[in-house]
Amino acid sequence: MIDLLLDGHTPSVEAVAGRAGVSVASVFRYFATLDDLRHEGIHRFLERIDHLLAVPAIGSGSLDDRIDRLVRARLRYYDEAAPVARQVRRQAAEVPDLAASLQRVRSTLADQIAQHFGEELDAFRPGERGRRVAVLATITSFESWDQFTTAGVSARSVALAWREAIPPLLAPPIRSELGRITTPLGR
Repeated sequence: MIDLLLDGHTPSVEAVAGRAGVSVASVFRYFATLDDLRHEGIHRFLERIDHLLAVPAIGSGSLDDRIDRLVRARLRYYDEAAPVARQVRRQAAEVPDLAASLQRVRSTLADQIAQHFGEELDAFRPGERGRRVAVLATITSFESWDQFTTAGVSARSVALAWREAIPPLLAPPIRSELGRITTPLGR
């Protein structure tokens, strides 16, 4: 199942049985439906690449170093997870457990951003901090990466775009003479 997903296919039960060298009936001895089989395959794959979610030396180093490590970690994870990540997104609306798994991954990625750039984000009020984390998570999301790569944009260009987009979101707020806080993004 995982091999078929990694090859970019939405596997049929016949394809899974053929790849496994078993009969279709044997597949259904272990899984009630093809969706159950796909679901199990996706979960096993995500467990297999879970270690790639980590951002090395999270929260330490200069801002430039932290941006670079985040970008490299995201690109590595998305490149490895792409076929299964696309399948999860296709099925999430119909399979609540996949939707919950997808939300957990998204929350983990956002939490990493909050931790990794905590020094810069702590300068903002909680609401503004939360918005900036959400925007940073969106910019560096699988959906962003997928849109770039399916349009033929190279990994190097994606990395450059993200490295250019991140710093303004982390720029400290500026107090005006009237005491109002402004930022490069506005209020």
